[in-house]
Amino acid sequence: MAEGMGSLHGHKRQRYSSALGSAREVLACVQVAQAMHYIDTVSPNVLDRMNHIIATLARLVYRRAS
Repeated sequence: MAEGMGSLHGHKRQRYSSALGSAREVLACVQVAQAMHYIDTVSPNVLDRMNHIIATLARLVYRRAS
């Protein structure tokens, strides 16, 4: 997120888009690890926080151009 905040114009959206992809990838890895019983159940608070971060990044990437 910090990298996107320090960028300008189209580069800013690129940085946020990259962060969004990485955040989604982390969530998917956690879900796979749970499904394969590599890790125990993850706290719902942690999952909620991850989803909040993903939603925030999605708003930054997909917001309408003014």
